[in-house]
Amino acid sequence: MENMTHLSPSWIEFLDSQNAQLDEIGQVKTFGAPEIEHYLIKHGPVVTSQNHQALLKVSGSEAFDFLQGQLTADLKDVTETHAQFSAYCDPQGNVLALFLVFKYKQDYFLSFDFSLAETIQKRLQMFIMRSDVTLTDMRQEIVHIGFAGEFGDLDVQRRLDTKIKEVFECGYVDNAEMADVLMVKVPGPYHRYEIFGPAEQIIQAWQEIRINSDVTNAEDWKLLNIAAAVPTVNIKTTGKFTAQFLNLDKFDAINFKKGCFPGQEIIARIHYRGKITKRMLRLRTDSVVELESGEEFSLIDETGKSHKLITIACGKDILQGSILNAVATLRSLDAAQGDLKTENGEVVSIEPLPYKITEEE
Repeated sequence: MENMTHLSPSWIEFLDSQNAQLDEIGQVKTFGAPEIEHYLIKHGPVVTSQNHQALLKVSGSEAFDFLQGQLTADLKDVTETHAQFSAYCDPQGNVLALFLVFKYKQDYFLSFDFSLAETIQKRLQMFIMRSDVTLTDMRQEIVHIGFAGEFGDLDVQRRLDTKIKEVFECGYVDNAEMADVLMVKVPGPYHRYEIFGPAEQIIQAWQEIRINSDVTNAEDWKLLNIAAAVPTVNIKTTGKFTAQFLNLDKFDAINFKKGCFPGQEIIARIHYRGKITKRMLRLRTDSVVELESGEEFSLIDETGKSHKLITIACGKDILQGSILNAVATLRSLDAAQGDLKTENGEVVSIEPLPYKITEEE
């Protein structure tokens, strides 16, 4: 497939040997048992390919200074043993992309949604100017997989000889045959890891993990972000929300003391004003709804008043209905009376988040 020429050929070949069915960009649609894959995501352990995701290497003697002036988080916190979420914003403070930032072999890496790969690389390139900074698409050289499970920390320790306990902690596999495989623990409803390395070593890591886990597809893997209320930004939502509206301050993805970055003045003003008007919420419906990222929808309360939300991500829940993350105006929902329903009459419940978004919580 032409759109997969940027991916590792040996990794695509390996996925084919595992009965993976891929779409045009290299996402796993299924390994042949979609119903089982969907059910297993609830508790894991599961492993999947994430190699379709964008992956940029930022190298050069001025890489740190360049990224420090572009991203919302403090790059000083990114070390050989610690990664971070960080946003890339426009001058109005709207999030263009959300990165997982980590160091691999002394260079900085940015992992983010595949749909933004070309536009974000071009935009970053514009601001390099004469700096000693090089951006390199690494998806052919570095393979990206995901692993998650209720006892994932024990599985990682047993199968890959690696102890990584805290969220955003990272480290290399303590095994000579997989010594270039980097593991990054990320937020999730249970232990979850993003894993990066050369194809041949990732294949070996996959095989070790598979001794005590099953496989899942890319769509069901996204449910883990929704369940943990982890924001995502793609081509349909890029530039639509300021950082706090996506709860990025709750992931330490914004540093208000490090100095200037695009949109810093507006983001700081919202922060110091002390009242954030919109937040990303987690909702659940009794019946399956199909909402695309960036799609606006309304909830109706018992008085007939309409409350508008914008979808961040939506997926079919494990047992019934759908689960979704959406940005809403807090004041509007605070004034809602009685049950909330979709325009089609489906009851919608707003669920507690795994982190506080208001001082009252």
